[in-house]
Amino acid sequence: TLPSLVASYQHYPPPQDPPIMRAWSCHGRSQRELVNNLATAQIIRSPIVKKVMTLVDRANYVNQRPYDDTPQSIGWSQTISAPHMHAHALELIVPAIEKSQSPTMLDVGCGSGYLTAAMGRMVSDHHNKEPLVGDGSGKVYAVDVFPGLVEMTKENIMKQDADLIQDGTVTVQLGDGWKGLPSAAPFDAIHVGAAADNFPKQLMMQLRVGGVLICPVGPDGGAQVLYRIEKVADNPEFHNEDFSFHELLGVRYVPLLHGRS
Repeated sequence: TLPSLVASYQHYPPPQDPPIMRAWSCHGRSQRELVNNLATAQIIRSPIVKKVMTLVDRANYVNQRPYDDTPQSIGWSQTISAPHMHAHALELIVPAIEKSQSPTMLDVGCGSGYLTAAMGRMVSDHHNKEPLVGDGSGKVYAVDVFPGLVEMTKENIMKQDADLIQDGTVTVQLGDGWKGLPSAAPFDAIHVGAAADNFPKQLMMQLRVGGVLICPVGPDGGAQVLYRIEKVADNPEFHNEDFSFHELLGVRYVPLLHGRS
């Protein structure tokens, strides 16, 4: 079961029918076909999400069947999420970062780097006459607990999205996802690509007011729920009432690991 702390939270239904129910059948033969199928299924709704997912080719981030709408193993007992989950996460992030001229985002558990690159494309002006969101000065920080995945993310981004690292839009580093990245906070959006067994308070505290945390919560191998958590008030100490909790849909993720000494 989810932690008893949940009982004190107020949950809100998603604003639209959960798009995940129309997923798993959006496979394509190319990145463009995959994205078009996700849009036809109304999993992708925003032109911004459609644009960045067309620009970032999944074939650079997974070795086999890149355009299947399924998770894939990337080593270290970790997976890259299915494309429909990446699309869903980006759809949840866009409304929060559109409020900022210079959005700052954090990708926790960057894995092989696909979502990190997609987030970077949202705030970069390299492939656009102007950035899709903000004024071109936005930043994306990515952390992973596995050194091999940190290097994999960098190598994958350098294949066709190298400008994101070269111009400083994206920074990738080793880190404990539970602790976030206080030096770069506050964030307009934080995405967590693994399931936390309790609500990650340190990450929540690193949001700016109006910022959102997209995070699966629940035990490894048990019932997990994807949450959109918005910071609605600022306090130097953690208070439940400073956050709104939106329970979205049931998911299954690998566990969010703590850093190791």
